[in-house]
Amino acid sequence: MHLSIKKTLLLILGLALVIGAIASPTNKSKKSSKSSSPAAPSSGQKNVCRSFKDNFKNSRIVSQKKYNGNPASADWIDTCEVAGTYSTSGGQLTANLLKPSNEKRTKGKEGYYNKNLGQGLSFNSTYKMLYGTVSMKTKACGVGGVVTALVTMSDNGDEIDWELVGKDVKHCQSNYFYDRILIYGVNGGVHQVPSGGAIDSGFHTYTIDWKPDSITWLVDGKSIRVLQRSSTYKNGTYRFPCHPSYVQIGIWDGSGAEGTAQWANGPIEWTKQPSKLESYIEEVSVSCDPTYNTVITH
Repeated sequence: MHLSIKKTLLLILGLALVIGAIASPTNKSKKSSKSSSPAAPSSGQKNVCRSFKDNFKNSRIVSQKKYNGNPASADWIDTCEVAGTYSTSGGQLTANLLKPSNEKRTKGKEGYYNKNLGQGLSFNSTYKMLYGTVSMKTKACGVGGVVTALVTMSDNGDEIDWELVGKDVKHCQSNYFYDRILIYGVNGGVHQVPSGGAIDSGFHTYTIDWKPDSITWLVDGKSIRVLQRSSTYKNGTYRFPCHPSYVQIGIWDGSGAEGTAQWANGPIEWTKQPSKLESYIEEVSVSCDPTYNTVITH
């Protein structure tokens, strides 16, 4: 996420996640062990990861309240649990951001923000992945203040992001965090969409290729940014995401705090918007690294 998303607990971990209620399906946190070497599988203790491709024709989506804790029982957990935040039709997932009844616009030192936010789709995978690739093919909403996101998130706060921010439609943003260490203005990047494209005028595939020694962010198969694990060393620790992580997708209202609203090119002027704003997702694919995961495909 961008630095201001996490500013003074802005947006309740903003997406925190980026995507509304971004807690893991079990709502449990684990304290991480800091290490100076890449995570390696212990004998018989590999992470169980599901490699799959979802084109949203027969997706198994359950609400967080109804999730039975068995990852094999569903593809996605709806962590927002607000009616109308998504629909599926013809092999496409429509991610809706619902208009609040009253935005309550307020002016702070850094500009305007809204006290009431739109509610948006927030999906969490049921399995975790430890290294591998995850992609989302999407056409994002271009309205300023709206953020469409693809995220990997661990229980201890390791995080890798693609965020598509409305209004600045010619660019996409990458970011990462380690162990909930909130470093502002350091880990993020802003990148031009290849071939003069735009996040809202056509479908683009945003990919995170996560390896033990590097992370590569790609758009339409083209490498946009590479982070080497070796460059993250500080105070005896490689501050590099290295814990099993859920895959999260969603759309969220970036209007909820001064600073964050300005980063998101908002706040959203809901009085000028329809009852919902939409992003469209045609496919999400996950490919788990078999060296570090016990890979299943069903």
